[in-house]
Amino acid sequence: MLLLAAKIGILANTHGQLSAVESATWQKLRTSIGVLARNGVAVGPAVFISADGYAVANTLVIQKGVTDLVTETGLSYKVKIEATDSASQLTLIKTTIRPAGITFVRAADRSDGEKGNILAVLPHQVLRAELTGAEKIGVDQKSKRTFPVQEIRVEQPALKMGGALLFSQSGNLIGGLFAALAQESNNQQSFDIQGAAQSSKQAGTNVGQQQLTSRTLGPRGLVVAYSPTWEVTNKALLGFLTPEKKANYGLLGVFISDSKFGGVEIQSITKDSGAELAGLEVGDAIVDISGVMIRNQIDFSRATYRLIPGTTIPIQVRRKVELLTIMVTVGSQHAQGDGHLKSSTVQFDFL
Repeated sequence: MLLLAAKIGILANTHGQLSAVESATWQKLRTSIGVLARNGVAVGPAVFISADGYAVANTLVIQKGVTDLVTETGLSYKVKIEATDSASQLTLIKTTIRPAGITFVRAADRSDGEKGNILAVLPHQVLRAELTGAEKIGVDQKSKRTFPVQEIRVEQPALKMGGALLFSQSGNLIGGLFAALAQESNNQQSFDIQGAAQSSKQAGTNVGQQQLTSRTLGPRGLVVAYSPTWEVTNKALLGFLTPEKKANYGLLGVFISDSKFGGVEIQSITKDSGAELAGLEVGDAIVDISGVMIRNQIDFSRATYRLIPGTTIPIQVRRKVELLTIMVTVGSQHAQGDGHLKSSTVQFDFL
């Protein structure tokens, strides 16, 4: 089946914003990116992660009932859902036949996924964006797992950006957007989470405990968007490329909050978890994990994302007036990966 690229394919409508380097990156990316469609209508972008037809897209896009993936050449392939990862909000799909003439991307790493100019790819548009380096903590309300979230800024008049994919200037995948906040021309805020724009009356309300604000830059409103960090995306893609097609997360088995004396305080402990078996207690303040200083929940989330299931690690805690080092065996928690999507996406809070 051949579809007109002008109707479905990604159009490099950049508003003249891309630099020579960014334009070169986009040209490099074009053969690895396709557009997911339903009944001949573009729904969102996807990017190939292997030469045999595996690709990932934002779960927000997949839930719109996509059936086809159209490549840069205009060739259309039927797709099937293989797995989902709730933390990254990415879904793994596969073309039913091996696609022709494609390239594939890898996940960004610390060298290109933390800060600087990036590209935001939408079905018919490629935009310049910026990683600010600011991090928050998201909570997957299904698994109660925390994960680091990064802030992205983009000058874009249209608020509906849910489903966009983010790429570094090296052409590596950073992740996908799941929420955005814009300053509109009437100075009223409008909040878009999981791709659906809400009224300005709803905007500016608390999401979890974090009050969202917006700023302006230049003649257009500045969209402040959020995405899981490169570490979350990296772990998801590594999991998708295993035979199990699941990301394997290290699990300590504790729920925490910031401690007013520094570190994070344990609020509760999961039964039979590594934390309980090692002797950690409610009220302990974790101040170090495997030599990494823990000052707050962001440090904790980042450190636990790097844990390897089955390893035994030193955790330093402050218990009343004592400073203790306790060896804890890291547990395992697979992300959702059964290939079945619920009627709505995983809900996120910001801590």
